[in-house]
Amino acid sequence: MGAHSVVLDLLKIPYEKNDEKMNEVMNLAHTFLQNFCRGNPQNQVLLHKHLNLFLTPGLLEAETMRHIFMNNYHLCNEISERVVQHFVHCIETHGRHVEYLRFLQTIVKADGKYVKKCQDMVMTELINGGEDVLIFYNDRASFPILLHMMCSERDRGDESGPLAYHITLVELLAACTEGKNVYTEIKCNSLLPLDDIVRVVTHDDCIPEVKIAYVNFVNHCYVDTEVEMKEIYTSNHIWKLFENFLVDMARVCNTTTDRKHADTFLEKCVTESIMNIVSGFFNSPFSDNSTSLQTHQPVFIQLLQSAFRIYNCTWPNPAQKSSVESCIRTLAEVAKNRGIAIPVDLDSQVNTLFLKSHSNMVQRAAMGWRLSARSGPRFKEALGGPSWDYRNIIEKLQDVVASLEQQFSPMMQAEFSVLVDVLYSPELLFPEGSDARIRCGAFMSKLINHTKKLMEKEEKLCIKILQTLREMLEKKDSFVEEVYF
Repeated sequence: MGAHSVVLDLLKIPYEKNDEKMNEVMNLAHTFLQNFCRGNPQNQVLLHKHLNLFLTPGLLEAETMRHIFMNNYHLCNEISERVVQHFVHCIETHGRHVEYLRFLQTIVKADGKYVKKCQDMVMTELINGGEDVLIFYNDRASFPILLHMMCSERDRGDESGPLAYHITLVELLAACTEGKNVYTEIKCNSLLPLDDIVRVVTHDDCIPEVKIAYVNFVNHCYVDTEVEMKEIYTSNHIWKLFENFLVDMARVCNTTTDRKHADTFLEKCVTESIMNIVSGFFNSPFSDNSTSLQTHQPVFIQLLQSAFRIYNCTWPNPAQKSSVESCIRTLAEVAKNRGIAIPVDLDSQVNTLFLKSHSNMVQRAAMGWRLSARSGPRFKEALGGPSWDYRNIIEKLQDVVASLEQQFSPMMQAEFSVLVDVLYSPELLFPEGSDARIRCGAFMSKLINHTKKLMEKEEKLCIKILQTLREMLEKKDSFVEEVYF
C-alpha cells in the first residue's frame, strides 16, 4: 500500500531536537518501520534501498537499521564496509552506546548461519577503533571499576550504561568467533586473555549476566575452534572455571523451593552457558590428548554429580533439561572412554536416566505415528486419494525401530553374554552331584558332533550353527566385566 514511503518522507522533515512532540512522532515512525521489517524479507529489501536515510548517529536509526538486516542472510552477506565503519565511527565520536553494538551483533549471524564476511569486517573495524571502542577493565586501575558496577543495582539496571556496553561488547566478540573463524579467534585471544577471563568469572562479585557473556566467549574463542588453542588444554584455567561452576550449580540446586526469589539469570547461566562449555570442552577432538583430565578426576566426577542434581530439579524448562541431559551424556561417555571410575550409585542413576530417555523417544515417535495415522488418511479418503500415507508410516516406523534398537542393544548383549557362559559351563546350571550335572560334561564337543550329522541332509543349517557358535565364543572376553542389570 506504500505506507512506508509516507513514513520515510516524514523522517526527512527537519525539526528541533528538543521538540518533545516531534520526538514522539519520530519515535513512532521508527517503531512502525521496525515492525514493517519484522520477519518480512520483502519489506526489508524495500527499506534497504533507503539506507542512507538511517546512516546517522541517531540511536533510533541504529535500531531501525538492525531490523532491516535482522535474520536476513542475503542482506547481511551483501553489506558494505561503509556501513560497518559508520557504526564503529559512531562509537568513537558519539559515545559508547549499546545500540551501535547491537547492530553489529545482528549482521554477524542471520537465519542461524554465521556471516564470515561480516565477522571479519566487524573484527577489523573494532580493532581499528582501539581503546575508544574496546573497553575490557582488565588492567589494575580499571578492574575495580568493573567490580563496583557489578555490585551497583543502578549500573546493573541501566540498559544503556557502561556495564551493559561491556557485556554487549564481549557478546559481540563471541559472536564474531562463533562458527570456527580462525581470523577472529586469533584476534580475540590477544584482546581478552584467559588470565583476565578467569579473574573476572571466578570473582565473588561477578554477576550472572557478565558470567554468561564471558563463558560464551571462552566457548567460542578457545574451545569450539577451528585450530587447537593449546593454552586451554595445557593450563589449569579451564579447571579453575569448572571449580567455580560447581559453586553456581550447587547454588541453583539449593534455591529451588522458593521460586519467587530464584535467580533466573544464574539458572540460565548454569543450564545453558555452563552446560555448553562443559560439553564443548569434553567433546572437542583436541581434549582427547589432554592429560589434565587424569589429574582433575574429582572435579570431573563432581561436574557429573552436579549436572545430575540439576536434571532432577523441578524448575528447568524442556530446553534447559535437554541441555543438561546432553552434558550428562557427554560426561558419561568421556568417563567410559577414558577409564574414569564413577561411583556405583551415580553410574546406576545415569544409566537409568538414559534408559528412561530412550523410552520417552520411543513413546514420542509412536505418538507422532498414531497422530499422523489418525489425521492424514481421513482427508485423503475424503479427497478420493489413497487411504494411507505409506511414506509417512514408514518414516515413523523407522524412528520407532531405531529408538528400540538403541534401547534394547545393551539388553541383547547381556542376554548374549549369559548364553555364552551357558555354552562354556552348562553344568553350573544344575546342583552339584546331580545326574544332569554329570551328563552336561563336554557339552560343547557333543553339540559340535551333533552338527556333523546335519552335514548329509542339512549342510547349510550345519554351517550356520557352527558360524553362530564361533561368533559367540569370540565375544566371550568382551562381556567378562560388564554389568547390564
